[in-house]
Amino acid sequence: GMRLDLEAKAFAGHEVLGPLSIRLARGERRAVLGPSGIGKSTLLRILSGLDTDFRGRIGGDERRAVVFQEPVLLPWRDALANVTIPTGCADGVARDWLAQVGLVGHEAKFPRQLSLGQQRRLALARAFAAAPDILLMDEPFASLDAGTAARMLVLTDELLSRSGAGLFLVTHDPAEARTLRAEALYLGGQPARFQPAPPAPDLA
Repeated sequence: GMRLDLEAKAFAGHEVLGPLSIRLARGERRAVLGPSGIGKSTLLRILSGLDTDFRGRIGGDERRAVVFQEPVLLPWRDALANVTIPTGCADGVARDWLAQVGLVGHEAKFPRQLSLGQQRRLALARAFAAAPDILLMDEPFASLDAGTAARMLVLTDELLSRSGAGLFLVTHDPAEARTLRAEALYLGGQPARFQPAPPAPDLA
């Protein structure tokens, strides 16, 4: 599985992340929660291999795919090409994943012709078409209206179960972690490290 033993991550001499360890195997789900700016996205970038400037060790040879907060699509390519070009998958595989995320009939549309919710579905199809062992998601449901976000959560849960992929989710919303049946890890402190869950808010 994916292994990270982080000693420290600093920006311009300022330590953002302290010592922490992560182990994640195919089929396992973890969610990292914590206040804005604590270093959740930085941690995801390290796990995805996008940020290699840290002290520590990372290991694991499984395939990883990332879904960012913004869909990051190819504007001059249609939906089908947005899946096949980045992943190298066959047209038939891409069409199958587009169908699984509810985009049948939208294969020839360009990103600008799709709603934000549809763009998010396209980004999800692209991620799963890469046949990842572990899916890394950085606040992927942010800026969606509540109904669309709820549908995306259910869809993501179904696709994870169907594909057997593991999940590493960055979110500010404990409810998202619960819906995706992900074990919650809390980042806190300066520099940030994993901490016990904060007490639940008093509902009195």
